[in-house]
Amino acid sequence: MELADLRDRFPALDGLLVQITGLLTRRRVVLAASDRVLSLAWWDQGEQHIVDTELPPDLCQGGVPLQREVLAEMVADLLIEQGIASVSVELELLLPLPSCDWRLLEGAAGLGDATSLRALAPEMTWPLQWQESYVAWTSLTERDMAMVVGADRLILQAWIDTVASADLNLCQAEWLLVAAWRALQALNEPMKGEWVWLIESEGIWRLVLLCEGLPELDVVLQATQLTSVRDEALFFLDAWDQKQRQVGVRRSWWITAGPSWKGRWKEGHGAGLHGPLVSDGEMSLLQLALKAPPAERRP
Repeated sequence: MELADLRDRFPALDGLLVQITGLLTRRRVVLAASDRVLSLAWWDQGEQHIVDTELPPDLCQGGVPLQREVLAEMVADLLIEQGIASVSVELELLLPLPSCDWRLLEGAAGLGDATSLRALAPEMTWPLQWQESYVAWTSLTERDMAMVVGADRLILQAWIDTVASADLNLCQAEWLLVAAWRALQALNEPMKGEWVWLIESEGIWRLVLLCEGLPELDVVLQATQLTSVRDEALFFLDAWDQKQRQVGVRRSWWITAGPSWKGRWKEGHGAGLHGPLVSDGEMSLLQLALKAPPAERRP
């Protein structure tokens, strides 16, 4: 008896086949969380979907999941609501902004790997302790540099435990800021000269100065209003110029911010900023990160 005949005799078979196909089809799902919002992103027939849910107070604090079981249940419930079977999920975790730090290390391209770097334990001027941190390493041989990203082991393990409690297959974990940076590079390749990357996340602004695509300056701003954000950014850029002994440098500007900031930066973007405004808040940090090319997976 052919499948078509079976479908005619048993109409419910079509629904069963759809369910089985859904279970067998692997689905990429991206999980991102802050202290306030939990986000899931997935793709269906090439179309991207994002769902956000507000987190109760004290569920996640400073990028750390404090109530892992509760958070895991929320993730599992979100997947069920979207009709996504947990057994089909290949989860990619975007670690919250406060959970990691990064540095450019000069003269380190020849070290080989993160194990050699940890053994050397150079002074990184960051809050992480070498022996208590997970370190990801990218060698930039042509620049005789290395990009080093560190995450506190306890924080990373807390997120791994949360994903495990949701009974999901964790394929990779990456810092949200690094994923967004990789996307920014891919969208503007090659990134020549200096770029001012202003990032807003839940009302907090961050200034990252990219030189030839690499982050040379990263500072969290105190200002929250548009005019004062611009003034504070210019203050740090002037200090950078003095340190580098350079004058009148042209810079491209890219604003990454939530929907309420879209299109607002251009109002005061004049000649004094010495460069074009390439993006005026068209994407949030998560939206930008989701455009990153596939990350290199290490064994």
